[in-house]
Amino acid sequence: MSAATKQALAEKPDAISGATKKRESHSGAIKLTETAEGQKLLREMVRDFIYTGDTVFDGHKVKGGRQMFAIGTADLNTPEVITAELTPDYDEATGKFVFYGTTAKDSGKILRASRSGTGLSVAWVKQLRPNELKNYGWNYYDSYGISFKGDLKVYRGRDLTGDEAHDRPILDHLSHVMDRSLTTIKEWSLIWKFSPTLKGKDLQDAKDREIRDFLTYEDVYEVIPTSMIVIDYFARPLMVNPNNAFVYKQYAINSNEKGFNLLKSKGYKAALRDTNCANVMLEPERSRYTFFDQRYPRTSPLNLLNRLSAYKNKAVFGTAKPENGAKPTSEGQMLVENQYNNKGQMSTKAEVDQAVKASEGKKKTYFWVDESKRASMPDRYMVTYTGRDSNGKAYRVDLPNWNRWFVLHPNNVCGIATRQTIEFNK
Repeated sequence: MSAATKQALAEKPDAISGATKKRESHSGAIKLTETAEGQKLLREMVRDFIYTGDTVFDGHKVKGGRQMFAIGTADLNTPEVITAELTPDYDEATGKFVFYGTTAKDSGKILRASRSGTGLSVAWVKQLRPNELKNYGWNYYDSYGISFKGDLKVYRGRDLTGDEAHDRPILDHLSHVMDRSLTTIKEWSLIWKFSPTLKGKDLQDAKDREIRDFLTYEDVYEVIPTSMIVIDYFARPLMVNPNNAFVYKQYAINSNEKGFNLLKSKGYKAALRDTNCANVMLEPERSRYTFFDQRYPRTSPLNLLNRLSAYKNKAVFGTAKPENGAKPTSEGQMLVENQYNNKGQMSTKAEVDQAVKASEGKKKTYFWVDESKRASMPDRYMVTYTGRDSNGKAYRVDLPNWNRWFVLHPNNVCGIATRQTIEFNK
């Protein structure tokens, strides 16, 4: 070991707070981590993200869920990154995940990570679906994914000693892992098919032989998450602020225009597109989220989007299925106003006009009510953003308070916090 390396190991790292923790979303009345039901939804959102269904190979079904992950390790302050197929296993009762993988026997990175005691850092991002590429182009706002830190456990051939009492728990566990399509599909098709005539001990002995043989050329490892960051933008609220408002002018609407139709207006369509809200669960927006229908059909109350919508409805309206046009509870209204509407302390347009004129170019946000608009229209409650663009030119942008409007609209999944951290108890 070099002197430089010894010195680096001896140094204590600076305390660094997690950026994601700082940026965790709290959307109006909604934050999934604040309730047991919300935490369960968040974990099941991850499960549905990475659920692929079963794979059929050579006429045989392989239990599914394998995805490609990026795995970060470190050895003596040297970072290393690999990509690997991992198979998730989710325990419905405990809400905990474990991810299985294989690597070539005595593979350096995995073994070094297991010896280091630091665990692994794992990331996965869902690629855009074919219909999204076709209809929306490379819109990264439709991406979603997870990243997590996890403890690492490696099973190697040398762990099997030949002592039945010692080996039996390991063999039984690896048998479960092999049943989760841990091996490559080709290997599974060759070695993990057992004659239907094999029963009881004969079947167990056959499986034991295959596991022992498999461990002569592969190591099996498990990653057990300790904390997981969930990032999913399909329900993110608009992130307009005084710094970027001048680029969001396409969200403006005027519901007093002759023949105005909200659903067909350019501003509404732009806001719906960029928030990716499955608003009121109707077409065409709902059809963009077919990947959530793989596990449970769209009509099922167990469908995750339906459950997220019900969760949001209960928090805001006090019931899972409010009628369209329903009024929020006083508690839900207060939470939304506090988050999105200056705690309900509103100005008039005339007052905002005067304030903006008196401080032209000052970076500020104003909330006001346009009493000429119907209460059901998004531009009844307005937000004015002011500031200076990159050329020093003062700007003013008047937009509907879309955040508030979407959260207070029944039966949609807008306004769900989408950057949150799950902590797993060991």
